[in-house]
Amino acid sequence: MIQKPRGTQDIYEQKSKQYNALEKTIIDVLKTYNLNEIRTPIFEAKELFVRSVGETSDVVSKEMYEFLDKKGREFVLRPEGTAPVVRSLIENKLYAQEYLPLKLYYVGPMFRYERPQTGRYRQFEQIGVELLGVDSVYQDLEIIGMLDSIVQALKISTQVELDINYLVTGEQRQIYIQALKKYLLTFNDLCADCTIRIQKNPLRALDCKIDAKKFNACPQMADYLTPSDQARMQMILSAAQKIGLKTNINQNLVRGLDYYTGLIFELKYLSKSLGSQSTIIAGGRYNDLVEDLNGPALPAIGFAMGVERLIWILEENQINLGHDDALDLYFIVINQQAMESTLELMRDLRNHGFKVELDFLNRSLKSNFKQAEKNHAKNIIVLGDKEIQTQTLIVKNQITNTQTEIAMTDLTKFMKAGQ
Repeated sequence: MIQKPRGTQDIYEQKSKQYNALEKTIIDVLKTYNLNEIRTPIFEAKELFVRSVGETSDVVSKEMYEFLDKKGREFVLRPEGTAPVVRSLIENKLYAQEYLPLKLYYVGPMFRYERPQTGRYRQFEQIGVELLGVDSVYQDLEIIGMLDSIVQALKISTQVELDINYLVTGEQRQIYIQALKKYLLTFNDLCADCTIRIQKNPLRALDCKIDAKKFNACPQMADYLTPSDQARMQMILSAAQKIGLKTNINQNLVRGLDYYTGLIFELKYLSKSLGSQSTIIAGGRYNDLVEDLNGPALPAIGFAMGVERLIWILEENQINLGHDDALDLYFIVINQQAMESTLELMRDLRNHGFKVELDFLNRSLKSNFKQAEKNHAKNIIVLGDKEIQTQTLIVKNQITNTQTEIAMTDLTKFMKAGQ
Protein backbone atom coordinates (compact mmCIF):
# COMPACT_ATOMS: atom_id res chain seq x y z
CA MET A 1 0.00 0.00 0.00
CA ILE A 2 1.30 3.46 -0.91
CA GLN A 3 1.19 5.75 2.11
CA LYS A 4 1.32 9.52 2.49
CA PRO A 5 4.78 11.07 3.02
CA ARG A 6 6.03 11.38 6.59
CA GLY A 7 5.06 14.69 8.13
CA THR A 8 1.92 15.16 6.05
CA GLN A 9 -1.73 14.43 6.76
CA ASP A 10 -4.99 13.69 5.00
CA ILE A 11 -7.68 16.19 5.99
CA TYR A 12 -11.27 15.11 5.45
CA GLU A 13 -14.80 15.15 6.87
CA GLN A 14 -14.94 16.75 10.35
CA LYS A 15 -11.27 17.78 10.32
CA SER A 16 -11.76 19.54 6.99
CA LYS A 17 -14.76 21.37 8.42
CA GLN A 18 -12.62 22.51 11.36
CA TYR A 19 -9.99 23.89 8.98
CA ASN A 20 -12.61 25.74 6.95
CA ALA A 21 -14.27 27.20 10.04
CA LEU A 22 -10.94 28.33 11.51
CA GLU A 23 -9.74 29.91 8.27
CA LYS A 24 -13.07 31.65 7.71
CA THR A 25 -13.07 33.03 11.25
CA ILE A 26 -9.57 34.49 10.86
CA ILE A 27 -10.16 35.81 7.34
CA ASP A 28 -13.34 37.54 8.51
CA VAL A 29 -11.24 39.32 11.16
CA LEU A 30 -8.59 40.33 8.62
CA LYS A 31 -11.22 41.77 6.30
CA THR A 32 -12.38 44.12 9.07
CA TYR A 33 -8.84 45.58 8.82
CA ASN A 34 -9.34 46.05 5.05
CA LEU A 35 -6.88 43.33 3.99
CA ASN A 36 -7.08 41.72 0.55
CA GLU A 37 -5.97 38.23 -0.45
CA ILE A 38 -2.84 37.45 -2.45
CA ARG A 39 -1.98 34.03 -3.91
CA THR A 40 1.59 33.21 -4.87
CA PRO A 41 3.07 30.06 -6.47
CA ILE A 42 3.62 27.01 -4.31
CA PHE A 43 7.24 26.85 -5.56
CA GLU A 44 9.73 29.66 -6.11
CA ALA A 45 13.35 30.17 -7.14
CA LYS A 46 15.73 28.97 -4.43
CA GLU A 47 17.61 32.27 -4.60
CA LEU A 48 14.54 34.12 -3.29
CA PHE A 49 14.78 32.46 0.11
CA VAL A 50 18.58 32.39 0.28
CA ARG A 51 18.62 36.18 -0.15
CA SER A 52 15.65 36.95 2.10
CA VAL A 53 15.46 34.36 4.86
CA GLY A 54 19.23 34.07 5.16
CA GLU A 55 21.80 31.47 4.10
CA THR A 56 22.68 30.64 7.74
CA SER A 57 19.07 30.22 8.89
CA ASP A 58 17.85 26.69 9.61
CA VAL A 59 15.12 27.13 7.02
CA VAL A 60 17.61 27.64 4.17
CA SER A 61 20.51 25.52 5.39
CA LYS A 62 18.53 22.44 6.50
CA GLU A 63 14.80 22.51 5.84
CA MET A 64 13.95 23.43 2.26
CA TYR A 65 12.57 20.95 -0.26
CA GLU A 66 14.77 21.65 -3.31
CA PHE A 67 14.56 20.38 -6.88
CA LEU A 68 15.87 21.08 -10.36
CA ASP A 69 13.44 21.56 -13.22
CA LYS A 70 14.05 20.10 -16.69
CA LYS A 71 16.28 23.03 -17.59
CA GLY A 72 18.41 22.65 -14.48
CA ARG A 73 17.00 25.67 -12.63
CA GLU A 74 16.91 25.52 -8.84
CA PHE A 75 13.47 25.74 -7.23
CA VAL A 76 12.10 25.05 -3.77
CA LEU A 77 8.68 24.37 -2.32
CA ARG A 78 7.99 27.59 -0.44
CA PRO A 79 9.03 27.30 3.23
CA GLU A 80 7.42 30.60 4.27
CA GLY A 81 5.12 33.24 2.82
CA THR A 82 6.67 36.69 3.23
CA ALA A 83 9.44 36.45 0.62
CA PRO A 84 7.01 35.34 -2.16
CA VAL A 85 4.74 38.28 -1.35
CA VAL A 86 7.65 40.70 -1.60
CA ARG A 87 8.79 39.07 -4.84
CA SER A 88 5.28 39.51 -6.23
CA LEU A 89 5.14 43.13 -5.09
CA ILE A 90 8.38 43.93 -6.93
CA GLU A 91 7.56 41.92 -10.06
CA ASN A 92 4.07 43.39 -10.41
CA LYS A 93 5.09 46.92 -9.35
CA LEU A 94 2.62 46.95 -6.48
CA TYR A 95 4.81 49.55 -4.82
CA ALA A 96 3.23 52.26 -7.00
CA GLN A 97 1.51 54.95 -4.95
CA GLU A 98 -1.91 53.88 -6.19
CA TYR A 99 -1.53 50.56 -4.32
CA LEU A 100 -0.08 51.92 -1.08
CA PRO A 101 -0.43 51.18 1.71
CA LEU A 102 -0.64 47.56 0.57
CA LYS A 103 -2.53 45.37 3.05
CA LEU A 104 -2.50 41.67 2.16
CA TYR A 105 -3.22 38.26 3.61
CA TYR A 106 -2.51 34.79 2.25
CA VAL A 107 -3.62 31.24 3.03
CA GLY A 108 -1.82 28.15 1.80
CA PRO A 109 0.58 25.26 2.37
CA MET A 110 4.25 25.69 3.28
CA PHE A 111 6.94 22.99 3.29
CA ARG A 112 9.89 22.38 5.61
CA TYR A 113 11.94 19.25 6.08
CA GLU A 114 11.72 19.07 9.87
CA ARG A 115 11.23 16.32 12.43
CA PRO A 116 7.46 15.82 12.69
CA GLN A 117 5.99 16.32 16.16
CA THR A 118 2.88 17.69 17.84
CA GLY A 119 1.85 20.83 15.98
CA ARG A 120 4.66 20.51 13.40
CA TYR A 121 4.32 18.94 9.97
CA ARG A 122 6.51 18.93 6.87
CA GLN A 123 3.56 20.29 4.91
CA PHE A 124 1.63 22.77 7.02
CA GLU A 125 -1.08 25.32 6.42
CA GLN A 126 -0.27 28.95 7.13
CA ILE A 127 -2.25 32.18 7.25
CA GLY A 128 -0.13 35.29 6.89
CA VAL A 129 -0.50 39.06 6.97
CA GLU A 130 1.75 41.57 5.20
CA LEU A 131 1.33 45.36 5.48
CA LEU A 132 3.67 47.30 3.18
CA GLY A 133 4.39 50.97 2.60
CA VAL A 134 4.22 52.49 6.09
CA ASP A 135 6.82 52.79 8.84
CA SER A 136 4.83 54.05 11.79
CA VAL A 137 4.49 53.03 15.41
CA TYR A 138 0.75 53.37 14.91
CA GLN A 139 0.81 50.64 12.30
CA ASP A 140 2.80 48.54 14.78
CA LEU A 141 -0.04 49.14 17.25
CA GLU A 142 -2.60 48.13 14.61
CA ILE A 143 -0.74 44.84 14.18
CA ILE A 144 -0.87 44.23 17.93
CA GLY A 145 -4.59 45.02 17.85
CA MET A 146 -5.01 42.56 14.98
CA LEU A 147 -3.40 39.81 17.07
CA ASP A 148 -5.86 40.55 19.86
CA SER A 149 -8.82 40.53 17.46
CA ILE A 150 -7.79 37.10 16.18
CA VAL A 151 -7.42 35.46 19.60
CA GLN A 152 -10.70 37.04 20.70
CA ALA A 153 -12.47 35.59 17.65
CA LEU A 154 -10.91 32.18 18.35
CA LYS A 155 -11.94 32.41 22.04
CA ILE A 156 -8.40 31.79 23.31
CA SER A 157 -7.42 35.28 24.51
CA THR A 158 -6.94 34.12 28.12
CA GLN A 159 -4.66 31.26 27.09
CA VAL A 160 -1.93 33.13 25.25
CA GLU A 161 0.87 35.55 26.01
CA LEU A 162 2.87 37.85 23.77
CA ASP A 163 6.68 37.86 23.77
CA ILE A 164 8.10 40.97 22.10
CA ASN A 165 11.55 42.38 21.43
CA TYR A 166 13.00 45.24 19.43
CA LEU A 167 15.94 44.32 17.20
CA VAL A 168 18.83 46.75 17.08
CA THR A 169 19.05 48.49 13.70
CA GLY A 170 21.37 50.87 11.86
CA GLU A 171 24.84 51.63 13.18
CA GLN A 172 23.91 50.36 16.64
CA ARG A 173 23.28 46.90 15.18
CA GLN A 174 26.92 46.38 14.26
CA ILE A 175 28.06 47.56 17.68
CA TYR A 176 25.67 45.10 19.33
CA ILE A 177 26.73 42.23 17.05
CA GLN A 178 30.38 42.77 18.01
CA ALA A 179 29.48 42.68 21.70
CA LEU A 180 27.37 39.56 21.18
CA LYS A 181 30.14 37.84 19.22
CA LYS A 182 32.64 38.58 22.01
CA TYR A 183 30.21 37.06 24.53
CA LEU A 184 29.56 33.94 22.45
CA LEU A 185 33.28 33.29 22.08
CA THR A 186 33.50 32.76 25.85
CA PHE A 187 31.75 29.41 25.38
CA ASN A 188 33.73 26.33 24.41
CA ASP A 189 30.84 23.85 24.31
CA LEU A 190 28.57 25.26 21.59
CA CYS A 191 27.04 23.09 18.88
CA ALA A 192 28.64 22.92 15.45
CA ASP A 193 25.99 25.21 13.97
CA CYS A 194 26.59 27.93 16.55
CA THR A 195 30.34 27.75 15.99
CA ILE A 196 29.67 28.71 12.37
CA ARG A 197 27.00 31.27 13.31
CA ILE A 198 29.42 33.19 15.53
CA GLN A 199 31.50 34.01 12.47
CA LYS A 200 28.74 34.45 9.87
CA ASN A 201 25.67 35.69 11.77
CA PRO A 202 25.91 35.80 15.60
CA LEU A 203 22.24 36.73 16.01
CA ARG A 204 21.29 33.27 14.72
CA ALA A 205 22.89 31.70 17.81
CA LEU A 206 20.18 33.25 20.01
CA ASP A 207 17.61 31.21 18.06
CA CYS A 208 19.53 27.92 18.37
CA LYS A 209 17.37 24.97 19.42
CA ILE A 210 20.33 23.46 21.31
CA ASP A 211 22.28 26.31 22.89
CA ALA A 212 19.84 29.22 23.23
CA LYS A 213 19.07 28.45 26.90
CA LYS A 214 22.75 28.99 27.79
CA PHE A 215 22.77 32.63 26.81
CA ASN A 216 21.09 34.13 29.87
CA ALA A 217 23.84 36.72 30.38
CA CYS A 218 24.27 37.85 26.78
CA PRO A 219 24.35 41.60 25.97
CA GLN A 220 20.88 43.11 26.14
CA MET A 221 19.54 44.64 22.93
CA ALA A 222 17.66 47.29 24.91
CA ASP A 223 20.99 48.77 25.98
CA TYR A 224 21.91 49.40 22.34
CA LEU A 225 18.65 50.93 21.10
CA THR A 226 18.51 54.58 20.12
CA PRO A 227 16.27 56.83 22.27
CA SER A 228 13.63 56.92 19.51
CA ASP A 229 13.59 53.11 19.23
CA GLN A 230 13.33 52.81 23.02
CA ALA A 231 10.35 55.18 23.01
CA ARG A 232 8.71 53.26 20.17
CA MET A 233 9.16 49.97 21.98
CA GLN A 234 7.61 51.42 25.13
CA MET A 235 4.55 52.64 23.19
CA ILE A 236 4.06 49.18 21.70
CA LEU A 237 4.43 47.49 25.07
CA SER A 238 1.98 49.86 26.74
CA ALA A 239 -0.58 49.41 23.96
CA ALA A 240 -0.40 45.61 24.17
CA GLN A 241 -0.90 45.70 27.93
CA LYS A 242 -3.73 48.23 27.62
CA ILE A 243 -5.84 45.96 25.41
CA GLY A 244 -5.35 43.09 27.84
CA LEU A 245 -2.75 40.93 26.11
CA LYS A 246 -0.40 39.34 28.61
CA THR A 247 2.93 40.67 27.38
CA ASN A 248 6.59 39.94 28.13
CA ILE A 249 9.81 41.53 26.90
CA ASN A 250 12.13 38.78 25.67
CA GLN A 251 15.56 40.31 25.05
CA ASN A 252 16.86 37.13 23.38
CA LEU A 253 14.01 36.83 20.89
CA VAL A 254 15.38 37.14 17.33
CA ARG A 255 13.06 34.91 15.24
CA GLY A 256 14.45 32.37 12.78
CA LEU A 257 14.54 34.52 9.64
CA ASP A 258 17.14 37.15 8.79
CA TYR A 259 14.93 39.84 7.28
CA TYR A 260 13.47 41.22 10.53
CA THR A 261 14.23 44.76 11.72
CA GLY A 262 12.84 46.56 14.76
CA LEU A 263 9.72 45.09 16.39
CA ILE A 264 9.43 41.29 16.50
CA PHE A 265 6.96 39.17 18.45
CA GLU A 266 5.73 35.66 19.19
CA LEU A 267 2.28 34.85 20.52
CA LYS A 268 2.56 31.72 22.63
CA TYR A 269 0.06 29.18 23.93
CA LEU A 270 0.32 28.92 27.72
CA SER A 271 -0.49 25.22 27.96
CA LYS A 272 2.46 22.83 27.83
CA SER A 273 0.61 20.38 25.56
CA LEU A 274 2.36 21.72 22.43
CA GLY A 275 5.78 21.52 24.08
CA SER A 276 8.43 23.40 22.11
CA GLN A 277 5.84 24.24 19.43
CA SER A 278 3.93 26.69 21.67
CA THR A 279 4.39 29.67 19.30
CA ILE A 280 1.15 30.03 17.33
CA ILE A 281 1.53 33.47 15.71
CA ALA A 282 4.83 35.22 15.03
CA GLY A 283 6.26 38.04 12.98
CA GLY A 284 7.62 41.54 13.04
CA ARG A 285 8.86 44.46 11.00
CA TYR A 286 11.06 43.93 7.93
CA ASN A 287 11.80 47.39 6.58
CA ASP A 288 14.78 46.41 4.41
CA LEU A 289 13.56 43.27 2.65
CA VAL A 290 11.94 44.91 -0.39
CA GLU A 291 15.10 46.87 -1.11
CA ASP A 292 17.30 43.80 -0.45
CA LEU A 293 15.41 42.00 -3.23
CA ASN A 294 16.09 44.86 -5.68
CA GLY A 295 12.86 46.71 -5.07
CA PRO A 296 12.42 50.27 -3.79
CA ALA A 297 12.94 51.23 -0.15
CA LEU A 298 9.57 50.20 1.26
CA PRO A 299 8.91 49.53 4.96
CA ALA A 300 6.76 46.56 5.97
CA ILE A 301 5.46 44.53 8.88
CA GLY A 302 3.68 41.18 9.04
CA PHE A 303 3.06 37.90 10.79
CA ALA A 304 2.04 34.32 10.11
CA MET A 305 0.19 31.65 12.03
CA GLY A 306 0.17 27.87 11.82
CA VAL A 307 -3.30 26.49 11.24
CA GLU A 308 -2.45 23.01 12.61
CA ARG A 309 -1.40 24.39 15.99
CA LEU A 310 -4.52 26.52 16.23
CA ILE A 311 -6.67 23.48 15.39
CA TRP A 312 -4.90 21.56 18.16
CA ILE A 313 -5.67 24.34 20.66
CA LEU A 314 -9.33 24.54 19.68
CA GLU A 315 -9.70 20.77 20.02
CA GLU A 316 -7.88 20.65 23.36
CA ASN A 317 -10.18 23.35 24.75
CA GLN A 318 -13.31 21.96 23.05
CA ILE A 319 -13.93 25.30 21.35
CA ASN A 320 -16.57 25.31 18.63
CA LEU A 321 -16.32 28.25 16.26
CA GLY A 322 -20.02 28.05 15.59
CA HIS A 323 -20.02 26.78 12.01
CA ASP A 324 -23.28 25.08 11.04
CA ASP A 325 -22.64 21.96 8.96
CA ALA A 326 -26.15 20.53 9.38
CA LEU A 327 -28.26 19.55 6.38
CA ASP A 328 -31.32 21.70 5.77
CA LEU A 329 -33.19 18.73 4.32
CA TYR A 330 -32.62 15.00 3.86
CA PHE A 331 -34.70 13.09 1.29
CA ILE A 332 -35.52 9.42 1.76
CA VAL A 333 -36.71 7.97 -1.54
CA ILE A 334 -38.44 4.60 -1.10
CA ASN A 335 -39.47 4.20 -4.73
CA GLN A 336 -37.04 4.63 -7.62
CA GLN A 337 -39.83 6.10 -9.74
CA ALA A 338 -39.77 9.07 -7.34
CA MET A 339 -36.06 9.72 -7.91
CA GLU A 340 -36.46 12.02 -10.93
CA SER A 341 -38.95 14.27 -9.12
CA THR A 342 -36.70 14.31 -6.06
CA LEU A 343 -33.68 15.41 -8.08
CA GLU A 344 -35.71 18.30 -9.54
CA LEU A 345 -36.77 19.39 -6.03
CA MET A 346 -33.19 19.18 -4.79
CA ARG A 347 -31.82 21.18 -7.71
CA ASP A 348 -34.26 24.02 -7.03
CA LEU A 349 -33.47 24.01 -3.30
CA ARG A 350 -29.73 24.08 -3.94
CA ASN A 351 -30.15 26.96 -6.39
CA HIS A 352 -31.68 28.86 -3.46
CA GLY A 353 -28.76 28.06 -1.15
CA PHE A 354 -30.13 25.11 0.82
CA LYS A 355 -27.92 22.19 1.80
CA VAL A 356 -29.77 18.99 0.88
CA GLU A 357 -28.98 15.32 0.37
CA LEU A 358 -30.55 11.97 -0.43
CA ASP A 359 -29.51 8.34 -0.30
CA PHE A 360 -28.30 6.80 -3.56
CA LEU A 361 -27.38 3.46 -1.95
CA ASN A 362 -30.92 2.06 -1.56
CA ARG A 363 -30.56 1.73 2.21
CA SER A 364 -33.44 0.58 4.37
CA LEU A 365 -35.81 3.16 5.88
CA LYS A 366 -34.21 2.64 9.30
CA SER A 367 -30.70 3.10 7.92
CA ASN A 368 -31.77 6.24 6.10
CA PHE A 369 -33.07 7.80 9.31
CA LYS A 370 -29.73 7.01 10.97
CA GLN A 371 -27.92 8.63 8.05
CA ALA A 372 -30.10 11.72 8.37
CA GLU A 373 -29.27 11.89 12.07
CA LYS A 374 -25.55 11.52 11.33
CA ASN A 375 -25.79 14.51 8.98
CA HIS A 376 -27.71 16.54 11.60
CA ALA A 377 -30.58 17.01 9.16
CA LYS A 378 -32.99 19.71 10.28
CA ASN A 379 -35.81 18.32 8.12
CA ILE A 380 -36.63 14.96 6.54
CA ILE A 381 -38.97 14.09 3.68
CA VAL A 382 -39.94 10.51 2.79
CA LEU A 383 -40.94 10.32 -0.85
CA GLY A 384 -42.66 7.38 -2.59
CA ASP A 385 -45.67 6.46 -4.77
CA LYS A 386 -48.22 8.28 -2.61
CA GLU A 387 -46.30 11.55 -2.71
CA ILE A 388 -45.88 11.33 -6.48
CA GLN A 389 -49.60 10.60 -7.01
CA THR A 390 -50.88 13.34 -4.69
CA GLN A 391 -48.07 15.80 -5.44
CA THR A 392 -47.84 16.49 -1.71
CA LEU A 393 -45.00 16.18 0.79
CA ILE A 394 -44.81 15.74 4.55
CA VAL A 395 -41.89 17.72 5.99
CA LYS A 396 -40.70 16.31 9.31
CA ASN A 397 -38.92 18.97 11.38
CA GLN A 398 -36.35 17.16 13.51
CA ILE A 399 -35.79 20.19 15.77
CA THR A 400 -39.42 20.91 16.74
CA ASN A 401 -40.59 17.31 16.22
CA THR A 402 -43.51 18.51 14.07
CA GLN A 403 -44.87 17.49 10.66
CA THR A 404 -46.24 19.78 7.94
CA GLU A 405 -48.04 18.70 4.78
CA ILE A 406 -47.44 20.94 1.76
CA ALA A 407 -47.86 20.89 -2.00
CA MET A 408 -44.75 19.60 -3.78
CA THR A 409 -44.53 22.82 -5.79
CA ASP A 410 -44.40 24.86 -2.56
CA LEU A 411 -41.36 23.14 -1.04
CA THR A 412 -38.81 25.85 -1.78
CA LYS A 413 -41.22 28.56 -0.65
CA PHE A 414 -41.88 26.62 2.56
CA MET A 415 -38.17 26.19 3.27
CA LYS A 416 -37.46 29.87 2.67
CA ALA A 417 -40.25 30.85 5.04
CA GLY A 418 -38.67 28.72 7.75
CA GLN A 419 -35.23 30.32 7.48
